[in-house]
Amino acid sequence: MQENSSAWGTAVKSLEEAAKLANLNQDVLNILKEHQRIFITTFSVRMDDGSLKIFKGYRVHHNHALGPIRGGTRFHKEETLDDMKALSLWMTVKNALNGIPAGGGKGGVVCDPEAMSEGELQRLCRAYIRAIAPVIGSWIDFPGADVGTSSKTMSWMMDEWEQMHAMTHEPTAISGKEIVIGGSEGRPAATGYGVCLTVRETCKALGLDINQQRVAIQGFGKVGSWAARLIFDMGAKIVAVGDVFSGVTNENGINPYELLEHVEKTGKVQGFAGTSPITNEELLTCECDVLIPAATQSVITADNAAKVTAKIVVEGANGPTTTEAEKILASKGVFLIPDILANGGGTTIAHLERVQCLCDDFWTEEQVNNRYEGMFIKACQEVFDIAKKENISIRMAAWVKALRIVEKAIVARGWV
Repeated sequence: MQENSSAWGTAVKSLEEAAKLANLNQDVLNILKEHQRIFITTFSVRMDDGSLKIFKGYRVHHNHALGPIRGGTRFHKEETLDDMKALSLWMTVKNALNGIPAGGGKGGVVCDPEAMSEGELQRLCRAYIRAIAPVIGSWIDFPGADVGTSSKTMSWMMDEWEQMHAMTHEPTAISGKEIVIGGSEGRPAATGYGVCLTVRETCKALGLDINQQRVAIQGFGKVGSWAARLIFDMGAKIVAVGDVFSGVTNENGINPYELLEHVEKTGKVQGFAGTSPITNEELLTCECDVLIPAATQSVITADNAAKVTAKIVVEGANGPTTTEAEKILASKGVFLIPDILANGGGTTIAHLERVQCLCDDFWTEEQVNNRYEGMFIKACQEVFDIAKKENISIRMAAWVKALRIVEKAIVARGWV
């Protein structure tokens, strides 16, 4: 079965469907179907062997009605403008849904950070910031970390920004930094923590015992590895885990802490003691109660959705389920928690990092997590209530809640 599984195509379909359910003003919808700024740049970096390499970078601003642009930075060899457009729209919705006074944006560089030395990567970060300088800043757009970037890369970016501005200290210009220079406690686990809370709250809403749930996680990077550990700590059984190469399974359970040690030694989940090999495609349809796609976009499609055995799907990645696949899952009675709700921990704690930097008052990890948990539970309960009251899916309820907030901001500004 063929379908348009591009990230932007999926995002627009969700927007249009939710706009109807939210009775969104047509002019507002037209505004949200366009991006307010798309910045594409090329820049050069001197490599260790003396050669000069040209890179392409992006910074996309979807909509700033609610406040300055907030969104991550991706370094990936297959990054595209289509991805940036979709991710920036999702960030607008995600920020509104989670009560963050910021618009949505996304940026990135087409590169393979794994193939670069630390010196090359630092030069790339600094060159990228110089290239996108016209469209970023503390009260314009404060980039954060995402796929292929880290607290180290974001710290280099912030330093470059401050160097460009005569050493003015501006910790609000970049989020996801090292704690010692203005980063926030709780940031490394942020998105995974949000996924974990999603599983917990969904089990509560459905009257399920989390200790009886078998969980499969596709993706064992920043999001998946933290989600696995935290969900394991809550008592659930991890029965399958995959990474970019392949996956492993054990119906009796996998200890994610021990698996992480294995990955740190070998670079992959494959070969972990006591497990059997499994492909990522097989992982998506393996026997489990909760499936967490936490890798990339469009992995659950019309071709495999009917084979999904999980009763709960929690989208740890952005856009892992295509529109057609979601219809199939719904027909099977699968309870799907959308990305904009499930993986909002990263953007929420980036917002809390900004608040701390603005106040020059930094909190403990417990304080950060308590603040985030309160925000998440409030958003989650409101979404579940809208879904029940208006008899719509959880994804559409999340979009409806967010779009109504964005619409109020657009109307208040007199844009329509």
